[in-house]
Formats: sequence, C-alpha cells, structure tokens
Amino acid sequence: MSTLSQLPIRLTAIVCIGILLSALVPSNGQLESFISILTLVLIFMLLKEDFGKGMRSWLLLALGTYSIGVIADLLDEIPELDNHWLIDSTDDIFMHIGVFLMCFCFIKMLHQRRDLITTLHTQIDRSRQFEADLSRLALEDDLTGLQNRRSLFRRFDKMAINLQRGILAYIDLDNFKQVNDKFGHKSGDELLVDIAKTLIQTAPTGSQIYRIGGDEFVVLLPTEDNNVCQVWISNLYDATAKKRRYYNIDFSVGLSPYYPGNLSDPDSILAKADKEMYLDKISKPLAQS
Repeated sequence: MSTLSQLPIRLTAIVCIGILLSALVPSNGQLESFISILTLVLIFMLLKEDFGKGMRSWLLLALGTYSIGVIADLLDEIPELDNHWLIDSTDDIFMHIGVFLMCFCFIKMLHQRRDLITTLHTQIDRSRQFEADLSRLALEDDLTGLQNRRSLFRRFDKMAINLQRGILAYIDLDNFKQVNDKFGHKSGDELLVDIAKTLIQTAPTGSQIYRIGGDEFVVLLPTEDNNVCQVWISNLYDATAKKRRYYNIDFSVGLSPYYPGNLSDPDSILAKADKEMYLDKISKPLAQS
C-alpha cells in the first residue's frame, strides 16, 4: 500500500472532505459503514507516514478513539443492546474525536510536506549557486578577478564557431620580480590588481581581458586595425606612467592577429604574440623579469 503522501493531493483532499462531511450529515447504515471503513484505512495510511514519535502517538489515539466509536456503533446494531444509554452516548462522540484527531494529523502532515518542499527548493537553489560559484572560480583569476587561461581557451572555441576576427595582445610586466623582492609580495599583488583595473579602463569596447600567468596578461581586441591597437597601447603607457616609474617596471607587448583560419590553433596565436612580446622586451634597456 502506498503512503498517503504519495497519493495525489486532490484525491486525498476529496476523501478527507467527504469523511468530514459524513460526520455532520446523517447517512444510512451501509454508507456509514463504508465511511467508517474508509476512515480507518485513512488512519492506517497516516500511520505509515514518517511523522515522528510525537505525531504517531496522536495517530494511535485517533485510531483508538475512532475504533471505540465504530465498535460502539456495531454494538448498537445488536437488538439486545439497542438504545443502551452508554452505547448511544459514546459511539458518535468517539468517532467524532477520532475524525478530529485524524484531521489534525493530516494537516500536520501537509505542513511537514510543505516545509520539506521548501527546504528542498532552498537546497536546490544553494546547490545551483554553489555550482555557479565553482564554475566562476574555475574560469576566474582569484587575485585580479580577470578571466584566466582556461577561460581564454574556451573563448577561442567560441570565436572559432562565430568566425570572429581581431588582434591578440600579449602583455608582460618587465622587471616585476624586483617588485616582490624590494616592496614585498603584498605590494606586488596590489600592483597586479591595479594593472588589471587599468587594462579594463583603457581597453577598447568589446575587448576581453585575461590574466594567464604571474605577470602575464592577454587582451583580445575586437579589431583588425593595428592603428587602434597602437593607440590603446599608448594610452596604457600613459595611464601607468606613474606606477611604472615608482616600481621601476615597464610593459612588453606582442600582437598577433586571430581569424577563422588560425582560431583552431590558439597555441600558435599565443606563440606568435609571445615572440613579438619578447622582441619588444629585448629592445628595452630595463632589466628583464
């Protein structure tokens, strides 16, 4: 037999309403017997529910009182006991008390079911949020909040599907190691965060910015115009001039175009940009990182 909570709510409500009405509306002997049996079955089904020990005691009390009422009603049908004052005065009372207790337990069951559903929805929402946080952390650099190397390669896949074109800028901070050595790792982390913010502020609209290593950044510029890239690089130098002087660092930047023909091989795009970045680095007198 299924538990009551597994039955359709509408069917369960109709049965319970019918039993309640039967306690108020006079009925013939056959209908009354049928309702009594149905009520006992319903109480037994409630007993199968996992209410806890406290509610089980109430259900047993409901079963006991209703059973006494049913027995008294059956005894009332015996001619020798017909119109006996004790039986006449107790059958309906015990049956009504049993029905009342049963309804009390049923309402309690519905409340527990509602609370359980609410709790499950809450847990599902938390699980989804946790999954979203894990996905975000897997694709995000925890220091700067920029996208990371894994996110960059996912972006290459999307660009390949959409046949996008543009220029990849590979940026390396020259002489960054001495920042950690001279000013401390905390200052080095703060500098990286500032550089990340500056990249966000200066990059052309639609650019995607990534931190792919300790002091290495990648910017995907949605343009094939090299002049636009050079203007951006000039603005980047101007925006970081004070910090570069203070920390005695510089930028080395290498550019590499991306287009449908080479997006399927992102390593080659990065390798070319890295090569151009290295050529830019060795052309400067500043000590290399």
